[in-house]
Amino acid sequence: MRIILAKGDMLLELDPCAGGAVSKLKHRDLDVLRPAPERFGPAFDALKYASFPMVPYAGRIHEAGFRLNGTEVELHANLPPEPHAVHGHGWQDVWKVEAQTKTSATLAYHHDADAWPWSYDARQTFKLTEGRLTVELSVTNLSDTPMPAGLGWHPYFSREGATLIVPTTKVWAVDPETGANNPNEVKITDDLSRARIVEAMSLDTTFSVDPGSIEINWPTHGVSLKYDAIFSHATIFVPPGEDFFCTEPLTHAPNAVNSDLSDDVTGLHWLEPGQTLSGKIKLTVIH
Repeated sequence: MRIILAKGDMLLELDPCAGGAVSKLKHRDLDVLRPAPERFGPAFDALKYASFPMVPYAGRIHEAGFRLNGTEVELHANLPPEPHAVHGHGWQDVWKVEAQTKTSATLAYHHDADAWPWSYDARQTFKLTEGRLTVELSVTNLSDTPMPAGLGWHPYFSREGATLIVPTTKVWAVDPETGANNPNEVKITDDLSRARIVEAMSLDTTFSVDPGSIEINWPTHGVSLKYDAIFSHATIFVPPGEDFFCTEPLTHAPNAVNSDLSDDVTGLHWLEPGQTLSGKIKLTVIH
């Protein structure tokens, strides 16, 4: 069952049973995010929705595995035909409504240790104010050993007529064979810190970003995505031949759990037992 929040000109529709995804975000008659299709029955595909959460990690874990204290952790490759583990667990499972008012809602997800050898709780809190949606994401380690952790949010926007500004500082280059992921200086051709026409790009690229905001503008309106400093990375996804693109704030670079780089470079967090990682993203509609 989808739930609806409203405040002034803003309307938010959530689908807790479909990966805790946003199915619709509107400002007056404008679809701020790409709306989800109608859903009948239990089947869903969060990749068709307006946005979804990434927890307890964001992006790919190469070939669905990593070593921890000399032991191989073998995960499920959850996005066939890719051989990788992608975007964590929450986006493919059912969330429950923990709290709800007319203008806010908290969705909760519990994961018992399995191939991912830690139990954890995750939450999303959505709050509407005039012209703004605030999303707070969190994950809490419920196991008795430190857990690698990260968060991300995966919104879909209309591509037509869009320009994009992202405060990029490094661009991450991935070796498709080994999964090695390393930050490099941003070349002029990769620089998104000045306005770029989205339809002129083809990207599936992660950047390190400065604190601040991602700015998207169309002829009809604009959107500002302001994120807490914990979201030190962003993946920009502009697939060829599609009518959408994604700007995804992340707390860490993809495949960070396999990286030889320090955690302060990759952004990976290790949560002690009982510890919580959390951060907010504020989406503001500008007319």
